[in-house]
Amino acid sequence: MRLYLRGFWLGLAVVSASLVGGAAAPRDRSPATLESAVLAEINFARTQPAAYAETLRRGDEDQGYGGSARQEAIEFVSRQRPLPPLSDSHGLTGAAARLADDQAQSGRVGHTSALRERFEANGVFSGIVAETISYGMTTPAAVVQQLIIDDGVPGRGHRAVLFDQSLSAAGVGCGPHRTYRYMCVIDFAGAVVRR
Repeated sequence: MRLYLRGFWLGLAVVSASLVGGAAAPRDRSPATLESAVLAEINFARTQPAAYAETLRRGDEDQGYGGSARQEAIEFVSRQRPLPPLSDSHGLTGAAARLADDQAQSGRVGHTSALRERFEANGVFSGIVAETISYGMTTPAAVVQQLIIDDGVPGRGHRAVLFDQSLSAAGVGCGPHRTYRYMCVIDFAGAVVRR
């Protein structure tokens, strides 16, 4: 687990093994609409955790995550205090989109390009940054639920990032993936300064 805090960064990726070679990429959704909807779903979870716990409770366990990890997530979210929404950052969106574009062509997974370099290439500089990546999910709700449930991830690092009160801005980049069909990168920062 890596968190960029004066020299450190947190990068996490989660893969839905159940969708390898499975679900088709979303239809009738432009990437900008999907990306905005993913951020809106994250903000729903952050600002209305009790209501989001109900969303998790009603979620589709056939999405490849569920059981005890889902129940643990419901209990975690139920106990959360509301947090301010994350602001949408054009620079963070550019940084996230760059990784999604790179992996669309290469088929790689994980944090394969330097987060800080991507941030700086998009004019963003911040002391605290983090990144999460979802593979295989094609709807905003599925992306965010996968990251919150965080099944199979020690320490539930994705969940911790989504509910980190020190983060105030985010950007989302989604696109196709050669192996998992679709992916969404979410880059976060405690503060965004355009350079």
